[in-house]
Amino acid sequence: MKKDLASPSKLKKESITEINDNLVSYMNTMAKVDPTTYEATAKTMAELIDKNNELVKRRKKTKVADGELV
Repeated sequence: MKKDLASPSKLKKESITEINDNLVSYMNTMAKVDPTTYEATAKTMAELIDKNNELVKRRKKTKVADGELV
Protein backbone atom coordinates (compact mmCIF):
# COMPACT_ATOMS: atom_id res chain seq x y z
CA MET A 1 0.00 0.00 0.00
CA LYS A 2 2.72 2.51 0.89
CA LYS A 3 4.35 2.02 -2.50
CA ASP A 4 1.33 3.68 -4.12
CA LEU A 5 1.81 6.88 -2.10
CA ALA A 6 4.03 9.73 -3.23
CA SER A 7 6.96 10.59 -0.99
CA PRO A 8 6.74 13.76 1.10
CA SER A 9 9.63 15.33 -0.82
CA LYS A 10 7.89 14.67 -4.14
CA LEU A 11 4.63 16.12 -2.80
CA LYS A 12 6.50 19.21 -1.56
CA LYS A 13 8.14 19.73 -4.95
CA GLU A 14 4.81 19.32 -6.78
CA SER A 15 3.08 21.69 -4.35
CA ILE A 16 5.71 24.39 -4.77
CA THR A 17 5.54 24.04 -8.55
CA GLU A 18 1.74 24.29 -8.50
CA ILE A 19 1.80 27.34 -6.25
CA ASN A 20 4.52 29.15 -8.22
CA ASP A 21 3.32 28.27 -11.71
CA ASN A 22 -0.41 28.53 -11.26
CA LEU A 23 -1.72 30.05 -8.05
CA VAL A 24 0.63 33.03 -7.82
CA SER A 25 0.19 33.86 -11.50
CA TYR A 26 -3.58 33.54 -11.21
CA MET A 27 -3.75 35.76 -8.13
CA ASN A 28 -1.54 38.42 -9.72
CA THR A 29 -3.69 38.44 -12.85
CA MET A 30 -6.93 38.58 -10.89
CA ALA A 31 -5.55 41.41 -8.72
CA LYS A 32 -5.16 43.43 -11.93
CA VAL A 33 -8.60 42.44 -13.25
CA ASP A 34 -10.54 42.93 -10.00
CA PRO A 35 -8.34 44.70 -7.43
CA THR A 36 -11.15 45.14 -4.92
CA THR A 37 -11.60 41.39 -4.56
CA TYR A 38 -8.11 39.97 -5.11
CA GLU A 39 -5.47 42.62 -4.39
CA ALA A 40 -5.26 42.09 -0.62
CA THR A 41 -4.96 38.31 -0.97
CA ALA A 42 -2.33 38.57 -3.72
CA LYS A 43 -0.35 41.04 -1.60
CA THR A 44 -0.54 38.78 1.45
CA MET A 45 0.63 35.79 -0.59
CA ALA A 46 3.57 37.78 -1.97
CA GLU A 47 4.56 38.92 1.53
CA LEU A 48 4.40 35.37 2.91
CA ILE A 49 6.47 34.02 0.03
CA ASP A 50 9.06 36.79 0.43
CA LYS A 51 9.26 36.22 4.18
CA ASN A 52 9.71 32.48 3.72
CA ASN A 53 12.35 32.99 1.03
CA GLU A 54 14.27 35.32 3.33
CA LEU A 55 14.16 32.76 6.16
CA VAL A 56 15.51 30.07 3.84
CA LYS A 57 18.33 32.36 2.66
CA ARG A 58 19.28 33.15 6.25
CA ARG A 59 19.25 29.48 7.20
CA LYS A 60 21.63 28.66 4.33
CA LYS A 61 23.99 31.51 5.30
CA THR A 62 23.98 30.35 8.94
CA LYS A 63 24.88 26.77 7.98
CA VAL A 64 27.73 27.97 5.79
CA ALA A 65 28.99 30.27 8.53
CA ASP A 66 28.94 27.36 10.99
CA GLY A 67 31.06 25.28 8.61
CA GLU A 68 28.28 22.90 7.62
CA LEU A 69 27.61 21.87 4.06
CA VAL A 70 24.45 23.31 2.57
